[in-house]
Amino acid sequence: MADATLPLRQAEAQLAQALRKVYEAHAARGEAGRRREHLRDMAANLHSAARLLAQVPTQDPGGLAELALLEQAMKAVIRSVGESFAIEGGTQDVHVASSEPPRASLREPRLLDSVREILLPAIPLPELPEPAAPPPPPPPAPPPVTTLAQLDALLAKAQARLAAFESAEDKPLAPAPEAGTPPITDEEALSFHFGDLKHEEELLLGHARTCLEDLGMFGLLRRARPLTTWRNSERTEQRLLRRVDAIIACGVQVLPRLVKVLEERPEPDVELTWAHVFLFCSQAGNDSLDQALRIIRTVDLREPRMAEAVADALALAPHPGIERAVRPWLSAEQAAQRAVGLRILSRRRALLAADVERGLGDSELDVVRAASQGLGAAQGSVPPEVLDTALRHEDEEVVRAALEGALLRRSTLGLERARSLTRNGRGGFADAAMFLAVATDASGAEDFRAAMAAHPAPAVLSALGWLGDVSFVEMLLEHLAGKEAATQVAALGALQRLTGASLTDQAPPPEYSREEQPFLCPFVEPQPVAELSEKASLWSAWWAKHGRNAKSGTRYRFGHPWSPKTSLWELESPTSVPAPRRWVHVELAVRTGGDIPLEREDFVVRQLRQLEAWKAHVESGLRRNKAEGWATRYAR
Repeated sequence: MADATLPLRQAEAQLAQALRKVYEAHAARGEAGRRREHLRDMAANLHSAARLLAQVPTQDPGGLAELALLEQAMKAVIRSVGESFAIEGGTQDVHVASSEPPRASLREPRLLDSVREILLPAIPLPELPEPAAPPPPPPPAPPPVTTLAQLDALLAKAQARLAAFESAEDKPLAPAPEAGTPPITDEEALSFHFGDLKHEEELLLGHARTCLEDLGMFGLLRRARPLTTWRNSERTEQRLLRRVDAIIACGVQVLPRLVKVLEERPEPDVELTWAHVFLFCSQAGNDSLDQALRIIRTVDLREPRMAEAVADALALAPHPGIERAVRPWLSAEQAAQRAVGLRILSRRRALLAADVERGLGDSELDVVRAASQGLGAAQGSVPPEVLDTALRHEDEEVVRAALEGALLRRSTLGLERARSLTRNGRGGFADAAMFLAVATDASGAEDFRAAMAAHPAPAVLSALGWLGDVSFVEMLLEHLAGKEAATQVAALGALQRLTGASLTDQAPPPEYSREEQPFLCPFVEPQPVAELSEKASLWSAWWAKHGRNAKSGTRYRFGHPWSPKTSLWELESPTSVPAPRRWVHVELAVRTGGDIPLEREDFVVRQLRQLEAWKAHVESGLRRNKAEGWATRYAR
């Protein structure tokens, strides 16, 4: 902890005022007189901060470190005067309120562009201890005893003090005087009956603080979880955006004080950090973006949850300056910052192929993972040798992301790597068998037969349902009747995806009309059930009755011939969970030749727009050339 005698908070206030004057000077570029006045005020604030820091010498390591940081801040303020600067939405620096209320954010983050005063910069400082009171001066030493008379006098004095003490113990204590009840004043009566009077600014701050805490909680709740349906967060996202609007409506004067809420937490608060970054990046203006970046500089991006929160907030926020601010992170000294920068630019579709190539060659594994996750979204052509290096990496997470990115780019390198891993008994590594199932043509059946002969792993059994070849049904029934729980679960899921029978122990097997016969009629949604039956005899009886309708060589999904519309239904179904949507997206890209993005971590309304683009692409493809179940559209 830093030296408590250092006036850090006073110096911080002066630096904040100085930086604000820099913004105002930039905003007044067209008025020389006002610009000079702002620069003079800035210099005065800087000198005040310097005097405050110089008046208390310290050798405390924490204090010296904070002094160095503040010195860097002072230099940055001076340097920023010469940098280009613009306030989006206007160049006013006067305190003017908009004549009409701000428009509400509906379903999607939008840039809040209103006439406002420039933000007062703020940073969360660490909690500082109160300075200790100086110790009292020691009492003067008594004169030395040099004679016998002095010794007798000292002894007599001590005996008199002891006698007085003993006599005081024998005396009864005097009763305490009865205190009269003081009269109640009008102010006390009003406070007792109606509560303490609060100023409007304090009330607004309280409302804004409550909304900020809600904002952080909603930011956490909206994130996709493995078993949560993708549209489950839609209402949470609407409530999240209402909190942003409410905080902005409380006035710009509460924002610097909200930053100080971060100081009250004993440990860095991930949710509140997300809320602050998203809030400030929802306001137009470089001053607001800079405030978000100042907060980010105070956190440790090496902590995984904090890195995830910062990346998520900057990926979702609507501020147009985020890409420009984040791009220098790709060459930062700290590996965690490089990785976060790659993830942000990837999700914002601003990552270049050269950025991915440089990231894949990084010495830190976390950076390599982040770069591989951006392969599918990178702009430009990725050299085949770079892609091949990522596909053959030793880390499973890197290979999984590289397989997905390669197939989204419709590169046969991804298909061949998935085929090689599956045939060599490593179908579970990086989900290679699943990628092969959604991306191969009819020849992939032989690859799966080889894999099943070598090692019938649960991952390979699950992938057979996505492959869609009914010649594997008998094999799946055998594994369902087996004794290994993992293979039983995998075989059951594959049978349901192939047949769509939805068999349960509670209800009899479904009966079908002539128009609803499995494997013959057009696609209809499978019947959702709470729990599928694990009885192999029940599934075998159903297959014996209806399996003759299935044609060899046709690709099936849920008991119907597969078409892109089948995958499109699963992609947009409100009951879909994250994992199947990943495979369906890859499947559509490979089999229809579409390069339309689908950001599965984005706001629901943005995903709905991307789904509309996918619908248009699928419809146009079906009109041009009726797609076959096994057809693929790899890039040449």
